[in-house]
Amino acid sequence: MEFSFGDNPNPPKKVGGVGATIFLILFSLPFAGFGIFALVGGVKKLSAGDTKNGFGLCAFGFVFALIGFGLMFAAIWGGKKVRQAEALKQRYTDQLWLVRPDWAAGKIKSTADAQRWVYLVIGLAFGGLGTMFTCAMLPKELANHNYPALLILLFPTIGAAFLIGFVRARLAHQRYGDCYFELAQIPAPLGGTLDGMIQTGTRLQLEHGLHLRLTCLRRYTTNSGKDSHTEEQILWQDEKVYRPQASLPETEPGHTGIPVFFKIPADQPEATPDPGDGIHWRLEAKAKMSGPGFSAVFEIPVFRVAGAVASANDDAVTDPTAALQESVEELRRDENSRITVTDGPEGREFYFPAARNLGMAVFLTIFFIIWTGVIWLMTVKKAPLLFPIVFSLFDIFILFGLINAWFKSSRVTINRDGLRAVTQVAMLRFIRTDDAADVERFTTKVGMTSNNKAYHDLQLITRAGKKVTLASSLASKPEADWLVLEMTKALGR
Repeated sequence: MEFSFGDNPNPPKKVGGVGATIFLILFSLPFAGFGIFALVGGVKKLSAGDTKNGFGLCAFGFVFALIGFGLMFAAIWGGKKVRQAEALKQRYTDQLWLVRPDWAAGKIKSTADAQRWVYLVIGLAFGGLGTMFTCAMLPKELANHNYPALLILLFPTIGAAFLIGFVRARLAHQRYGDCYFELAQIPAPLGGTLDGMIQTGTRLQLEHGLHLRLTCLRRYTTNSGKDSHTEEQILWQDEKVYRPQASLPETEPGHTGIPVFFKIPADQPEATPDPGDGIHWRLEAKAKMSGPGFSAVFEIPVFRVAGAVASANDDAVTDPTAALQESVEELRRDENSRITVTDGPEGREFYFPAARNLGMAVFLTIFFIIWTGVIWLMTVKKAPLLFPIVFSLFDIFILFGLINAWFKSSRVTINRDGLRAVTQVAMLRFIRTDDAADVERFTTKVGMTSNNKAYHDLQLITRAGKKVTLASSLASKPEADWLVLEMTKALGR
């Protein structure tokens, strides 16, 4: 899990082409060569009657050969796909959604199923290699009382975790089948709406709320080579929840259709056809179920289209899925919202208590302890002074987020005359007052993010254009939008 606290100015870098293909092939050659060498040695030992060492070498060689030749195949196949995509980009310079066949056809398959094969490869790699190294090295190291060598058990443990993930994903696919998203309009226009239908492979009977989430994110790779790291920064996100009792249509016998409707803001960037770095619009549908949960993820073509009807800011455009959605009261009850809204003598009061996002607070606490432990280990091992200093600066940043998560509360009182906002962090108190005439509007903004989940900040926009955060880290986008409406009503508008 990763947390992001702000914008990252690093522009996305393009990766791919002939150079990347050659690099991957060269990188895979040692694995393939060593694997073949070990396999030959294992066969020789088996022929000589040394079954114990022979089987071990064969297994060792098979794993390495599989990794090596698998990387070669991926490099060649991926390079071919990159060249085909580049040729299509030259052909469709003004219609980039035609670069991808699924986008051009308007029928997009869920990528959730493809993820299970990634789990399988990583699980086999970590589990196979980790188990072999553990069996070969650990008994000897423990005999020499080298107990830190037990850390090698992390590798087969990680492998087992990924294999469990593969099994769960496999069971989910068997239960729900292949899922597709069919767009009503190709592409979905910026400033317009995303309309369509998710088609499930089997009949879907909801047991809990169905969460639909549309996200615009920027994927970028920092550094290069062995130190490269891919991150995702959420630029915009919207979410809605369908009731468990929602009457979802049966598009054909044994298949369920999930209607999709989202307004897309005009001020967001267009999608990137490439699967790597760039802008990605992601549609997710998830629901908790007994057994494996339902999950479908789709990459959506969102582009600026000439002549498209600008309806994202048109209040007259009705949401055809409104009857399927949970009411705000149901949503707040089901998600155990701790935010309270009451009417008092001074106006309507909105209270945002501390530690209302308990899961996030606990994770930050664990992460802070681990990070601080790393700094302590650096100090004990007398690492170069620069490393403890840099890590300590980041530790202070984590501590600031940790204090906010556990001890920051906000109380906003609004009436027709204006508002009074009191923010308290532990023993510190900050008070702000604004006259109604100085308030332009209330709005939400993407704040802290955790993986593909965005937490929203509730903001006051003044007539002078100043943006003031009234409450931060709201976990539910529908609830945040409802709070904006309620604050606007409390102001008498």
